[in-house]
Amino acid sequence: MSTTIEYIKNLREQTGAGILECRRALEESNYQFEPALAILREMAARKAARNADREANQGIVEVYTHNGGRIGVMVEVNCETDFTARSEKFRAFAHELALHIISENPLWVSDTDIPAEVLEEERDKVTARARAEGKPETLLQRIGDGAVEKYMNKTVLLRQPSLRDDLVTVGQMVTQIAGVTGENICVRRFVRWELAETAGEQQEG
Repeated sequence: MSTTIEYIKNLREQTGAGILECRRALEESNYQFEPALAILREMAARKAARNADREANQGIVEVYTHNGGRIGVMVEVNCETDFTARSEKFRAFAHELALHIISENPLWVSDTDIPAEVLEEERDKVTARARAEGKPETLLQRIGDGAVEKYMNKTVLLRQPSLRDDLVTVGQMVTQIAGVTGENICVRRFVRWELAETAGEQQEG
């Protein structure tokens, strides 16, 4: 019993799901933690998908500075209601996003924010190098596709592994908070400033 209670506690901490949901997931998974975690994440994804078309015009602009004010972030996270926007869980999520952006320095919120020419430039650079190294022409398309995917994984906020758990992406974190709140949650935009060598420049997602 103590193991079950501990599992439920850990599942709630990682997914935000309710006690009954955690218990049902454990029962479905024969009281195996990882399968239960997967079930809860799938449940959250389904809830988020059902709400994805609903208007989200409430939320918060989280502002955070780091290293004595040398790095700063503003990130806008939207939800459907003012009630959720004022909730401790939602505000904690927005703060966690700001910390992530400070640390991981993404360039874009989602795949669709990346200009096509940026991806083409990345593809051309890598395929040109592969061609110069004597790679077969038949492999260049695959090499270029891999380079684009790698670039997106590195620079897109929603694709990056979260600081809390590197097995969960930021996008999956958004899905989880959406499942918990029952609302459409989206990261609208962010701006990251940094002093020192990059003084005078800013990065905006």
